[in-house]
Amino acid sequence: MKQKKTRKLSLLIAVIMIVTMLAGCGSEAQKEFTAPNGTYTIMMDESWSPEDMYDDGILAIFSKDETKGIVVIQFPKEGMEDYYSSVDDIKSNVEQTFTMNTVTDATAPASIPGMSGISAYSSSVTMEGQTEECYTVYGETEYAYYSFIYMAKNVSDKKIEKFHTVCGSFTEKAAE
Repeated sequence: MKQKKTRKLSLLIAVIMIVTMLAGCGSEAQKEFTAPNGTYTIMMDESWSPEDMYDDGILAIFSKDETKGIVVIQFPKEGMEDYYSSVDDIKSNVEQTFTMNTVTDATAPASIPGMSGISAYSSSVTMEGQTEECYTVYGETEYAYYSFIYMAKNVSDKKIEKFHTVCGSFTEKAAE
């Protein structure tokens, strides 16, 4: 009974966040972006476009001018216990892969539907000779661990607030 109320509350919060995002975005229409493996989705401005990362658990989308990007990485739990067994393992892996510098605690989204252990960090990333600011959110569902990464030249509080809304639009459609 308590779990049912928690799910209803999570759904209500997600709906409120999406409505708030739509109201705050003016005329920017939203689009559902689906991971290549079909197991999760997020909502973002329809002007953004996906890019193939050659891994069906990674969803990468970029702004029209390619100055901002969101990368969601899924780490399924089943069969991978020898490689990672916690959100901390995923965090370490992501920080090494993206060569994140000066990682500091940040304010995490209040809620991501179906997710627990949510944490967030700010950092910088140097890629192809350019330094980008980075804001990363981690969490887990029963099915997988997730990393939500937002990168831009400057990551302002307003951009983080919008990214929280994107994270709040997350829907997992993983097989039981």
